[in-house]
Amino acid sequence: MTAEQFSTFWATTYPATLPLGHNLKKAYRDRWFRIHSLPESKKYASTQAEWQVLLDRQNGIITDLLGESGPILLVTGEYRHEGIPFESALEETALANYSFVTVADVFDLHQSSPAHYDAGDFYQVSFSEQRWQSGKFNEMLRAIANDEMRAFFVSIVNNCIVAPYDGGIDFILHDTATRNHYREKYAAWLSSHPEGF
Repeated sequence: MTAEQFSTFWATTYPATLPLGHNLKKAYRDRWFRIHSLPESKKYASTQAEWQVLLDRQNGIITDLLGESGPILLVTGEYRHEGIPFESALEETALANYSFVTVADVFDLHQSSPAHYDAGDFYQVSFSEQRWQSGKFNEMLRAIANDEMRAFFVSIVNNCIVAPYDGGIDFILHDTATRNHYREKYAAWLSSHPEGF
């Protein structure tokens, strides 16, 4: 996939938001659900046993949704403030072994969400074509769970997004019925918050 093809794909498939994982749940609320990575909604793993639970849960549900060896896009990006060069998230240890394509579009975050970003805040997206394999992305999943980096997975074949964060995973599925099926299947891992947060 070229940078131009990614831009076209995103604009036609997910036009309601920029390619930022934390924006997805608001833009696609009718297709969104969230699981928590640890029992009792504990946010951060503090023991090896808790890390094992977190990785088992995340690898298990992601494999269920994407399929073992399913083609995916690994999407991340770099932030900058006016006059200050992009910080290279792609050099992070968890991403260093992947080859990324950087999209030419530079998004003005302040323009898209003035309440959350300052004037001069920008974001540029990069992606890497991969295949999902359980355990392959553990280093990255751990870094995201520790709030050290941000990235998400897109399955074009299954029309879904998997966006891990520190505490769990947000999913955007291709329709409400599919969302409801998986939300029921993984009901034990859902938040007790009435809105699913």
